Amino acid sequence: MKYSIAPLPRWKDLDGGEPIRVARHYRIPVADDELLLLPHGRPGWLRLPAALYPMLDALDGTSVADFTAWPGFPDAAGTVRALYDAGLVFVGGRTGVRAVPAPRGDGDGDGSRGGGSGGAEPPTALLLKLTGACDIACDYCYDFDSGRWPGRMTSEVARRLITECLVPGRRLTLMFHGGEPMLRFGQIRELVEFAELRATEVGASVHFTVQTNGRHFTEDVVAFLRRYAFTVGVSLDGPQDINDRHRVDHRGRGTFARIAENFDRFPEFMRDEVGYISVVGTDTTPDELDRVWEFFRSMGVHSWKMLPADAEGRADDKPETQRFRQTFAAFLDRRLTEILDGDLEPPYLTNLVQLIEPFLTVERPNMCMKMPCGASNDLLVLDAVGSVRACDCSYHPAFQLLPRAAVSPPPGRTVLPIADGSLTVRSRNTPAAAALRDREQWLLNDAPCSSCPWLHQCAGTCPARALINNGSLYSVDELECTTRLALFPRILEDVSRPGSALRAYYERAKSQAAAGAPDLATAPPR
Repeated sequence: MKYSIAPLPRWKDLDGGEPIRVARHYRIPVADDELLLLPHGRPGWLRLPAALYPMLDALDGTSVADFTAWPGFPDAAGTVRALYDAGLVFVGGRTGVRAVPAPRGDGDGDGSRGGGSGGAEPPTALLLKLTGACDIACDYCYDFDSGRWPGRMTSEVARRLITECLVPGRRLTLMFHGGEPMLRFGQIRELVEFAELRATEVGASVHFTVQTNGRHFTEDVVAFLRRYAFTVGVSLDGPQDINDRHRVDHRGRGTFARIAENFDRFPEFMRDEVGYISVVGTDTTPDELDRVWEFFRSMGVHSWKMLPADAEGRADDKPETQRFRQTFAAFLDRRLTEILDGDLEPPYLTNLVQLIEPFLTVERPNMCMKMPCGASNDLLVLDAVGSVRACDCSYHPAFQLLPRAAVSPPPGRTVLPIADGSLTVRSRNTPAAAALRDREQWLLNDAPCSSCPWLHQCAGTCPARALINNGSLYSVDELECTTRLALFPRILEDVSRPGSALRAYYERAKSQAAAGAPDLATAPPR
């Protein structure tokens, strides 16, 4: 569900007979005798002096005419307007935080001009897994599968999906992934040039991202990535002894030294134009996480993200433990405390930036922090063996939308017949896509989350992680849930204050992205 803000009209322009109703909401006491109010069923919040809260009881059920005639109206009008704009008050059945109807495509849903399920617009992000192969062999790799290892994505199907996803006046984020995508750099170059040409023809734009192990940067590669303004992510787990414990080549040798060389060869690129992802294994200790943080700070990089190792692929026999979850959450809590105490210097921790963002806008640039999540909606994945998937975060069958046989032409033919329809339409009309959409209704109506004040900021946790760790889409991920329950009250208590440290931290992170550092909103899910 997408939302927008529609401010309250001028009081004199409203129908005096319209009723004023206070929305169902949650109250969270904070310091200084104030309350944080969050509406049920929609994003939004307001910080209110506790002394003003009784006014809501008096306001509920009155009319616009009675309220504007009340002697206290001049003093209360601004507060009621703020309550309306935050989704906490309805006037005439309307409130300021409103659901935005899903956009409709130009076609009739047959795929002749793009479009998604029921005619909705195509995805805004397309992830291309160019190959199943990789030249290193991380022992926690969620993506590894011997059957996918030889897979090589065909450019014909990729070009078709790119064409379907380009919409006049809109930006498509095109993500290159693997395996190791830079093993197919020639194909990256080909598809980038194709996407740029097609986007120009239809009046669209394209933003490119790549997630790589960082072993394939050359002068030509770096120049190409800069020319097309790529968001570049490099996987690196920290200092050499920590990185080389899990990130090894196929002979069991560490991979750190090769990456370190790039900091000498391309110092500005590696520090200013690359974001880093570290996978946190279940054997990681609190001291090691602190060392990883200090390592990236000492390297002078701008952004860093932690990813918990998922029990899939090579790590399918290493489930998360309670100790690991506590280690992961406690690190984020310590880092949040440091920011609140005034440490706003990089690297900007993407995990925290993405938790701050839902309190600063009702829009959800990060597809993983919205309901329903981006899987099969904002995002489609074409994998290395030719199937279309809802997301790259899991290879569970629940995320496969179309198998290869339904995507690639049969033998002896070069294209699928037009009667088969668009790949985006058919992908979204599958039972797997419907199940992902249904999860939103489960969260809103049946899950314990339905009565949680933070649901519209949290979005019910990642469905892939919920499925991996619990065996069901209709569940929540414990690590994400407990971390957000612990951090969200502290985040909102700060961002609701003038001079918020977290607002300043978020704005610095975004300004770095605008200046050329990785855009945190357009990074791939993994």
